[in-house]
Amino acid sequence: MTLVRKTTHLDAPPEKVFDLGIDFKRWPEWNINYHEAPEILGAGPIGIGTKIRMTMHVLGRRSEGTAEVVEFDRPTLLKTKGTSTDGGTMTLTYRLTPAGTGCDLEVVAEYDPGVGILGQIADRLFIERTVERDIDHSLANFKALVETKVAILV
Repeated sequence: MTLVRKTTHLDAPPEKVFDLGIDFKRWPEWNINYHEAPEILGAGPIGIGTKIRMTMHVLGRRSEGTAEVVEFDRPTLLKTKGTSTDGGTMTLTYRLTPAGTGCDLEVVAEYDPGVGILGQIADRLFIERTVERDIDHSLANFKALVETKVAILV
């Protein structure tokens, strides 16, 4: 299991950040691994037990899978556990901590690329660096999106 941890400060209140983060249909706007919005399976508000089906693009290849929300505490915590159809697993934790007039966002990705020892070797050689780079890029996109101020024309 590999662990990647990244933190950034956002100049926005935790409630706004959290609401944008759980708006799965908007994930392709900021998360570089999503070219299409994840599909929420079932009805009702997002919370523990919510399941999503997703198609991601990682390392230049398409990967499909499902994830479930396993921890949910608005507006500070979202944790999902997912499995891809090719055997990889990932747990993502998004934690918000109020800081000044904004908040700090910590993202923790714990993953196993699957495919045994070959997956572990590939992870050490290039997958971990790619995951770190993709999270950095996605966090920068998310920061730009959440901090956008829209002018009101009168």
